[in-house]
Amino acid sequence: MNLQNPSKIILTLSACLLIAGAGSAPAASLLLDFGQTNAASPYLTLDPGHAVETISGSDQTWNTIKTSSATSSLLYGDGSAASGITLSLGQEATAGNNTINYSTAIANLNLAGTGGGTAGQQNMLGAGSIYGDNTASTAVGRDAIFGGGTSGAGDAIGLRLDGLAAGDYLVYVMSRNVNSDAASLPMNIYSAVGISAGTFDFSSLAANAEANTGYASATYAGQYTTFQAGQNYVGLNVTIGSGDSLFLAVDGGSATDTRGFLNMVEITPAPAPEPGTLALLGVGFSALLVARKKRRTA
Repeated sequence: MNLQNPSKIILTLSACLLIAGAGSAPAASLLLDFGQTNAASPYLTLDPGHAVETISGSDQTWNTIKTSSATSSLLYGDGSAASGITLSLGQEATAGNNTINYSTAIANLNLAGTGGGTAGQQNMLGAGSIYGDNTASTAVGRDAIFGGGTSGAGDAIGLRLDGLAAGDYLVYVMSRNVNSDAASLPMNIYSAVGISAGTFDFSSLAANAEANTGYASATYAGQYTTFQAGQNYVGLNVTIGSGDSLFLAVDGGSATDTRGFLNMVEITPAPAPEPGTLALLGVGFSALLVARKKRRTA
């Protein structure tokens, strides 16, 4: 390590310590399941956040979102009231204009999740599938809501969450047409934070792509047994400032289907730095202070 200018290094380490300790957030996660089927055992932890272990296994209370109306009657994953948090949904008022309008109701609220709509290719549901065992399963990834339109042409959809505590969050999104596995049908997911507004223009934002690869096999053969970031879900890092709202939009990412689909969203506080990491930074900081003192007295 070059100690020619320890003052600069000390300042850098000070910044690292401040960043590592920054941020605050509620203790529990917010779990949103979109569609008409209530999440239930044994699928309450069949989701990306639980799979990667950033959401506690005891957080199993899902909010089943069955209407497009705004709601403030939400619960955290531990069952406690999510007081002060409001969820609003909307879609593009004009297909393709890249602006979610929260006054425009989402047109389709009941995508059942049949596992595939092409004859001889119903292969998404089966033993160990992240979408559930069969069409009667209550997995949060099986059913969905989606934008208006037919035959693949239609609207992007989105949500706005008001009232989240300031802090750093991880956001997990599953967005897939689980009635069709005829081909790869990617979705583009956009996020932003800012002052609450009646619309969300995502035209200038970079997309987070969910590939949603399709498989041309007649029956389920273990193609969907693991959660893969960028493949069957997207993970986002967001920082909420005091008074900020969280905005999300989902838009079809191919010419085959331009409708936005939304199966589930999880919002959970970002993990705090490991104590060992903070201790290591502290040791380095102290060592450099000693080195600086010796240099002055040499």
